[in-house]
Amino acid sequence: YKGISASVSLGKLYVTSNLKDDLICIDLATDKVVWRKHYKEGYVDSQAMSPDGRTIYIPMRDGDIWLVVDAATGDPKGQIKVAHGKPYAPDDHPILGVGPHNTWMNKDGSRVYMEVLTEPWVYIGDTKTNQVIGKVGPFSKGIRPFAVSDNEKYVYANVDWLLGFEVGAVKDGDKWGGKMLHRVEAKTPPERLKQIPNPPARKPHSTPSHGINLTPNQKEVWVVDGVYGYVYVYDVTKLPPKHVADVPLFKDPSEQPHPGWVSFSIDGKYAYPDGGAVIDAKTKKVAARIPTSEKLLEIDFRDGKVVAVGRR
Repeated sequence: YKGISASVSLGKLYVTSNLKDDLICIDLATDKVVWRKHYKEGYVDSQAMSPDGRTIYIPMRDGDIWLVVDAATGDPKGQIKVAHGKPYAPDDHPILGVGPHNTWMNKDGSRVYMEVLTEPWVYIGDTKTNQVIGKVGPFSKGIRPFAVSDNEKYVYANVDWLLGFEVGAVKDGDKWGGKMLHRVEAKTPPERLKQIPNPPARKPHSTPSHGINLTPNQKEVWVVDGVYGYVYVYDVTKLPPKHVADVPLFKDPSEQPHPGWVSFSIDGKYAYPDGGAVIDAKTKKVAARIPTSEKLLEIDFRDGKVVAVGRR
């Protein structure tokens, strides 16, 4: 499974599966599969839901588009043409695959942000016209997971082969699509390097950092170290970002979690990195250990009805 999203208005959960290239709709009241949709465009990747819960924007990994889908029926109702990307040179660090990959939606649903594997840009799409209106970058390499500030001022992006992240401006004056502003290179604690002297030759997701998010209060960026099992925290109330904490996900140094994502509770009190740990966002300490996943989403119920959903 590649992506996860949910609709408050419809009371449905959606996951994308590349096993059969399906978008799967699940009723949250009954836990039953309502429908499965296979699209001729093929491989469905990590989608985003519009704030009204009515439209899903799905990257179609085999092509160069985001499919715009009716969340009630699964029927396509448009597309946004972007790019497909191309493999890196053979003498460069390889990654697995190219194509449309990850998606981010702004708060009012007017713009969707899109990332294509190996492309050094974050594309901005207008949801009224389904047209690309700008692109942020270029960043130093192809983009991986990314987050956009609520005020749509900055993009914080993982890039291929960087332990850390880069920061780009969403706008250049009045024009959508600004330049890359800052590069943040995280450092694995020296004691951890001694504990794992022989890390895996192949990085999880083919890159050191595949997982980044903004705290709901917009004050911090959390980014994963997928090789050594850490989350690094940066203050972004001012730029350049300032390092404030290293949070180990392992309980015992012999453990080697490989986090590939990080999500937050809706209230911002807890961070859920893929890697088995729940982190208190204030103290930066592990609060609990539960099975976690890259596909984790908070859904709140009242009297059996969905009342709120988080964002991945």
